[in-house]
Amino acid sequence: MLSAATVMAPAAATQKSSLEVLLETIKKRDEQPKDAPPALPARPTCRGRLPTTRRPSLPAGFKLENDMATVVAMETVPVDKKPDVEKEISGLETKEDKPVKGHIFGTKRKFHNSEVLEESPYVESFHERKGTTVCKDPPSVSSASAKMNGKPACTDVMDYVRQKKLRVWCSSPNAKWELGQIKSISGGDAEILLADGKVLTISPEMLLPANPDVLDGVDDLIQMSYLNEPSVLYNLQLRYSRDLIYTKAGPVLIAVNPLKEVPLYGKTSIMQYKKKTKDDPHVYAVADLAFNEMLRDCINQSIIISGESGAGKTETAKIAMQYLAALGGASGMESEVLQTNVILEALGNAKTSRNDNSSRFGKLIEIYFSETGKMCGAKIQTFLLEKSRVVQRAQGERSYHIFYQLCSGAPPFLKKKLFLKSANDYNYLKQSNCLRIDGVNDSNKFTALVDALDTIQISKEDQMKLFSMLAAVLWMGNISFSVIDTENHVEVVSNEGLATAAKLLGCTSNQLVTAMSTRKIRAGNDSIIKKLTLPQAIDARDALAKSIYAHLFDWVVEQINHSLGTGRQCTWRSISILDIYGFECFNKNGFEQFCINYANERLQQHFNRHLFKLQQEEYLEDGIDWAPVEFVDNTDCLSLFEKKPLGLLSLLDEESTFPKATDLSFANKLKQQLSGNSCFKGEQEGTFKICHYAGEVTYDTSGFLEKNRDPLHSDSIQLLSSCKCELPKHFASVMVADSQNKSSQSWHSVVDTQKQSVVTKFKVQLFKLMQQLESTTPHFIRCIQPNGKQCPRLFEHDLVLHQLKCCGVLEVVRISRTGYPTRMTHHQFAERYGFLLLRSIASQDPLSVSIAVLQQLNIPPEMYQVGYTKLFFRTGQIAALENAKRKMLHGTLCIQKHFRGLHFRQGYQGLKKGAMTLQSFIRGERARIHFDNVIKRWRAAVLIQKYTRRRIAATKFNDQLKHIILLQSVMRGCLARTKYKCLQNEKESKEMNGHYPHQPVITELEGRISKAEAALRDKEEENVMLKQQLEQYERKWSEYEAKMKSMEEAWKRQLSSLQLSLVAAKKSLVSDDMATRTARSDFTPAHAQYNSEDTLSTGTHTPEVIESRHHNHHPEAKVSAGNSDRRVNAVNHLEKEFEDRRQVFEDDAGFLVAVKSGQVGSNMNPDEELRKLKDRFATWKKDYKSRLKETKVNLQKVGTHDEKSRKRWWGKKSSK
Repeated sequence: MLSAATVMAPAAATQKSSLEVLLETIKKRDEQPKDAPPALPARPTCRGRLPTTRRPSLPAGFKLENDMATVVAMETVPVDKKPDVEKEISGLETKEDKPVKGHIFGTKRKFHNSEVLEESPYVESFHERKGTTVCKDPPSVSSASAKMNGKPACTDVMDYVRQKKLRVWCSSPNAKWELGQIKSISGGDAEILLADGKVLTISPEMLLPANPDVLDGVDDLIQMSYLNEPSVLYNLQLRYSRDLIYTKAGPVLIAVNPLKEVPLYGKTSIMQYKKKTKDDPHVYAVADLAFNEMLRDCINQSIIISGESGAGKTETAKIAMQYLAALGGASGMESEVLQTNVILEALGNAKTSRNDNSSRFGKLIEIYFSETGKMCGAKIQTFLLEKSRVVQRAQGERSYHIFYQLCSGAPPFLKKKLFLKSANDYNYLKQSNCLRIDGVNDSNKFTALVDALDTIQISKEDQMKLFSMLAAVLWMGNISFSVIDTENHVEVVSNEGLATAAKLLGCTSNQLVTAMSTRKIRAGNDSIIKKLTLPQAIDARDALAKSIYAHLFDWVVEQINHSLGTGRQCTWRSISILDIYGFECFNKNGFEQFCINYANERLQQHFNRHLFKLQQEEYLEDGIDWAPVEFVDNTDCLSLFEKKPLGLLSLLDEESTFPKATDLSFANKLKQQLSGNSCFKGEQEGTFKICHYAGEVTYDTSGFLEKNRDPLHSDSIQLLSSCKCELPKHFASVMVADSQNKSSQSWHSVVDTQKQSVVTKFKVQLFKLMQQLESTTPHFIRCIQPNGKQCPRLFEHDLVLHQLKCCGVLEVVRISRTGYPTRMTHHQFAERYGFLLLRSIASQDPLSVSIAVLQQLNIPPEMYQVGYTKLFFRTGQIAALENAKRKMLHGTLCIQKHFRGLHFRQGYQGLKKGAMTLQSFIRGERARIHFDNVIKRWRAAVLIQKYTRRRIAATKFNDQLKHIILLQSVMRGCLARTKYKCLQNEKESKEMNGHYPHQPVITELEGRISKAEAALRDKEEENVMLKQQLEQYERKWSEYEAKMKSMEEAWKRQLSSLQLSLVAAKKSLVSDDMATRTARSDFTPAHAQYNSEDTLSTGTHTPEVIESRHHNHHPEAKVSAGNSDRRVNAVNHLEKEFEDRRQVFEDDAGFLVAVKSGQVGSNMNPDEELRKLKDRFATWKKDYKSRLKETKVNLQKVGTHDEKSRKRWWGKKSSK
């Protein structure tokens, strides 16, 4: 720990050179007693180097609390419960670093100071490092590590294991590791009790220590006490049997393919890793780490997924994309990014002998994020599509999934339009005798593909173009040739395949025949047409099919990038996911495996560079104590591929330029030029072996030159450009434009297109990929294939161990256990954590501040080292620093929170008081205004209610009046009819007796005629009167209020006069009443009185009785009875005719209205019928009026005669 006096000490008066300071420090340390803690040298001002035998790690003036020897011992061995175990195991790390013998993989090469390749994607970084002074000899471990507290340390762990008879791993006779317990050791043999109860006698040299059972199934191999092959295999197998397929190996995630569905994914798991409630090894954890580092450090990240074919790389990449889509969601882009997997798998994946869904191309998915961490776009780069799989493949394999999905899942209209048949009808698909994959429904896959294309927003028109080109490729495989002469020249057979392929491409059959069976050769200014032989014609057909599919694949990727790049203008940083083909070794390996394994060699170099070389070189350059860890280096193998002019790629390009070169001549040239290379072995019959990092692979040179040239004659390009369809024209234009662009560039950037081969293009792509990955922070996932049978829960030790060795997992764990994965410059550390100091120090340089922070936080000295420019920390220390920083920031935020809370509460109270005062005034004013409005509304409501109630009362009264009138009319009608019958009977009887009706009957008939006339006039004037009344009511309504006050005064003035008038009226009425009664008593009996216009008076006599008595008492009235009856009949006839006609006209009018409104169906014309009805009404009306006038004249004549008779009768009565 640092002492306060040391920190606060002033600087020396005279500054010494760094070398003098370091030498003085070494001298002082040698003079110190053994028990005293070593004094550490001061930080030098330059990057000078110390002697390799003794290299200090910390500046002078800083002291450690514990002995340095104890520190070294503790960092090399994991903590155990027993202290004596620590002492005996401490010196054993060097044994684990022995060279690994390649059991089934051959001798492995260890890391040494290899030469940098002449051509490398890391040339720039190499030149940067060239200026620094690097120690050639590796530094030796300090002598302190050989002793513990002055006592010699144990040099062999097995001595302790044998002494304690612990669990061990023993190699059984069947070459498998068995777990057992040491039973006894006698002489040179050891008896081991196995788990099944058997006892095995074996040499102690065949034993390896086993970890205690408490460490079985640990999720990080760093936690294992003993790191050896059987322990690692046992740990992985145990976790694999529990469906725990992910295991950490330091910074590398090991993913064992479960070959089945495991319950480790889904929204629940994503939320657990997102909220940091779960920290088990997982692809989600790697993606989460990359995402957080991108946001924290503002550096692009990359997730490199590697492994052999069938190890699950594609699925792992999809899982990582799902998690990143969940983290960067809510932008709408995540669903489109995820759907790209469906499209690319259909077009670029196929079934091989080792994998049902093998990626036959490499892809780098670059996902862009905004500054807030939202996904805003993506870009896909592809590498080396295996075009040859379209036209040929090994038995038991399939072509690309899209062909089988199209044939199986296309709807009927699409099959009809593209002339599609079943997959068994196409030569390109049926040649390998494998059309289906167990457990895979190609029809459902096609439906998912169409949905994905819709999600990516590829139009239906473009989808139809895509499917048309795929169908054209299938039909081209059905084009056949027939030999026409002895020179093996051919002509194209006219069949369904030729016609259909020509239709789908948009060309004529003759054009397609010419392109596939002939070649146009220029000889000066002339052109010679040459017929092709059968092999040449087949190659031309297949080359055209491969070229169309390859350009179609690139076109689909362009469409996807165009759709995903819509939001890229707001991008900030990116995370790249590399999913590229894994290392392949088949029974027969060709040109494709050659390129694939070369790419994996370069990726392995990138892996070694970041996890081994750069890390250890940085340790040595910064001057910390470090014993280098050896690892398998593949620089020699890469040099075999890339060295010029005698590398594999250079020799292949050179041989491809010779027209008469063959695959066999290429193999012989390799034997001659590369026979001295340790990584190359020449074989017989055109084969050769290369010792890759993953083992030896034998390559067959058959087809190497042809595939490397990738020929497509100009006639085929001309055919595509002449097609009517859009896509073939686009493919041809791309070929021509690419040729022109590349030929116009300088020789240093791109080789001329005419000379640029497939391997050269692939090498350029690969170097660009490496440079892009070099600019990112890498995260590695190593996928492991558990068995070669693709069966779940089957764990093959040899296969897994082979992959672990190839990946360098053991070396990664060793470096992670002993190394310092986290590093920061002094300035960065002081800037990030300097505020944690509780008090200021005298020296404010970054190193002093950094050491003071470490001392204050009690970070153990063995958990970090101080270099010349950086601080190096072991695993977990940055987490402790971040925790302290978080606590400090949390405390600061709490203080700020409470202070700001108090400040804002005070301001709030003042604002609240003012607001309440203002609200009180505003609410009072609003209440007063509201009260005034309520009063006005109340008064208006009262007024409205008054007039409304008045209107309701008037309406009710009018209704009652109408009902009363109707009732009276009915009653009067009934009485009139009864009386009429009586009169009729009386008339008949009187006619027989010669009597005439009395004068009151004539008067009554005249009244009825007048009423009939008045009713007729009333009917005609009713509407006019109602309108006038309505207008009068409205005028009276408006004048009523104005006259009300004046009427009240007039009422008071007239009250007295009205009372006087009332008295006079009463007197007058009394006198009139007396006179009327006297006259009536003289005319009719007093007991019964009836008036046709009034109701019955007192008495119970009926009119018939009255009439009979009248006639009996007054025989003079019988004279006019005959005339009265005739008048009554005439009036009744007119009245009946009026009612009948009125009813007829109303019925006809109602019927015509119903017909016109559509309520009654009829073929008549309602307008014409209405016109006729009006004419009939006018005619009848004219006739009725004339007859009514005649009747009136007759009645007047009869009335005059009756009046004379009545006068005579009255005179007679008065004379009596």
